[in-house]
Amino acid sequence: MDRTRQPIDRHHIEEDERVNIGRSLGFVPGGGGMTRRGLLQRGAALGLSASAFGSVLSSQAVAAQDEPVELAVWLTEDPGTANAVTELIAEYMQENPNVTITTTFTGSDIVNPTLIPALNAGEGPDVWMGGTGPGQPAAIIEAGHALDLTPYFCDLGWNEIIPAGIVNYTSSDGKLWAVGDAVETTVMFYNKDIFAENGLEVPTTWDELMTACNTLAQAGFAMPIGLGGADKYPISWWQSMLWGRYAGPEVIDNVMFGEGRWDEEPFVQATAKLKELNDGGCFGPNPLAEVQDDVEARFWRSEIPMVYTGPWIIEPGIQALGEEISKFGAFQVPPPVEGTPLYPTEDIGSGWYVNAKSEHPDVAVDLLNFMLFREESRQKLLESGSSVPVGELNLEGVELPALVEEVFALTNEFRENGTVHAFLDTVTPASMTDVTYDGLQALLAGQMTPEDFTATVQAAWEAAKAENQHLQPGGVTCE
Repeated sequence: MDRTRQPIDRHHIEEDERVNIGRSLGFVPGGGGMTRRGLLQRGAALGLSASAFGSVLSSQAVAAQDEPVELAVWLTEDPGTANAVTELIAEYMQENPNVTITTTFTGSDIVNPTLIPALNAGEGPDVWMGGTGPGQPAAIIEAGHALDLTPYFCDLGWNEIIPAGIVNYTSSDGKLWAVGDAVETTVMFYNKDIFAENGLEVPTTWDELMTACNTLAQAGFAMPIGLGGADKYPISWWQSMLWGRYAGPEVIDNVMFGEGRWDEEPFVQATAKLKELNDGGCFGPNPLAEVQDDVEARFWRSEIPMVYTGPWIIEPGIQALGEEISKFGAFQVPPPVEGTPLYPTEDIGSGWYVNAKSEHPDVAVDLLNFMLFREESRQKLLESGSSVPVGELNLEGVELPALVEEVFALTNEFRENGTVHAFLDTVTPASMTDVTYDGLQALLAGQMTPEDFTATVQAAWEAAKAENQHLQPGGVTCE
């Protein structure tokens, strides 16, 4: 399994982006806020029913220990971070006084360059947070460093909580290697006042979306839908959503894990739809000159009516606008083809791994069970914005900003249709992503046709597969 390749975009610059947005709005976000990685992530599932499995290993693996237990946990946060995860770790130690957990903060980059050398030297952590896309996890798994979590997955009931789509991307050879975490999605945010002033309702069809673009352009908004095309990756959010909407989850998975191709007709048509948006002026006269953090800041200043992005932008808006945030809403981009299903976009942002050479693997797993699958813990994570756990969520009694709840509801409303990737760049090989980023800019610049673009992506995909740089088929079956 080859899971983690972090492009230079969202994961590497997310904190800097939030700070830049805050500065442009007149504030600097504080720590512990709702970042992109902390709010919604990369084929996960958000429901509305309760799910809670207690820390069922405690009596067997922790309390029964005769000797003190020491665990080392590496977290992808900046040194000194205090958030819901660190609070839950402290709470776990309170409930299990024989367990001492030492946390090490490795920075916001979830591809940690020191991890593999430490594991190879026998000095690595018992538990660590890491990526789940093509890259680093393959070397970790092939070297035998990652514990097979399948027995726990089945015995602790994780199989009833973690959606199959998440399992498929965190497993290989019938074994679960990581517990997916940090659910992410993308939706369209819009300014309610601007819509009302221009006689617009939330678009429910593609034609209505194009009409809204035209109406807003005629009203003097140079960029009806904000797009930071200079940064490349925001264009790929549109590509991921439209490719998924045209092809559907099964066709996407057939390309990822089967014999499907990225140059098949659904992907060509979806790419043409993206070009249609651009050529119709929805992204303004020159989106390739726009930077995403500036675009998002201008959205909150009511200079841009709509922006397609994720809920990580909400907290900067709340801090800047206070109660005025109520003037903003969100909606799902309508299906580009009338009569076709609306597939919400989701992916996970990180995964939790256990060291196969840990002296206390049961305790390490019990810690994960305590943090990620106990109802009280999941509520704490949600309310803090540190992470959105995978699986069904009990939102009753959870205090969340209204706009965040709106995004949850939008995702949940259409969940039964299946979900598609929000960020294809996190689950495809780096070489393909590089070609995709450049190709998307060329597409919007009129230098590449949809057919040329998909053919170029397919060629890069084939080359990466030849080098075994793609994800391997996943899936876990419990007897």
